[in-house]
Amino acid sequence: MTESGQTETLKVGDEAPDFELPSSPLGEKFKLSDYRGKNAVVINFVPAAFSPACSNQLPLIEQKRAEFEAQGAIPVVISSDGAWTQQAWKQHLGVDYPVLSDFNPQGATAKAYGVFIESHGVANRIVVVVGKDGKVAWIQPAPKITEMPDYDPVISCVKS
Repeated sequence: MTESGQTETLKVGDEAPDFELPSSPLGEKFKLSDYRGKNAVVINFVPAAFSPACSNQLPLIEQKRAEFEAQGAIPVVISSDGAWTQQAWKQHLGVDYPVLSDFNPQGATAKAYGVFIESHGVANRIVVVVGKDGKVAWIQPAPKITEMPDYDPVISCVKS
C-alpha cells in the first residue's frame, strides 16, 4: 500500500478488475460485473474470518448497510477463507450481505486489487468502492491492519 487513493495495482479512476467469487458453500456466486450500471459496490477486503478486528468490522458494515443501500451501493466482504468458514462466521455475527471467498486460488482477487499480503497469505484491510460505471471510485485503507477503516469518506464517495 503506497498511499490513500491507490494500491499496488490500482488507483482511483482505473477499471476495477472483475471477479466472480463464492458467496456460499452451496455454489452461489457474486460477480462484480453483474452490478455494472445498477449499483456501486463497496468491497471490504479483510484478513481473516473470526479474527477480532474482522469480527468487529462486519457488524460495523451491517450498521452502515442502510446508508450504503440508500445511495444505491451494495457492501461485500472478501477474505481468503473458505466458503464454509465464512458461512459460519456470517451466521455467528448475524450479518446479511455477501461475504465472499477468495480461497481458490488463494487471494487471486486480492492480488488483482493490489491488497494481498503475500508473506501472510491474507488481504490487507482496505475498502475499495467500485462505481456503477465499473471504475474504482475510492480506496480507503485502514490505518493499521488491526484497525477499522474510516467509513465516513467511503459513504461520502458513494453519495457522489
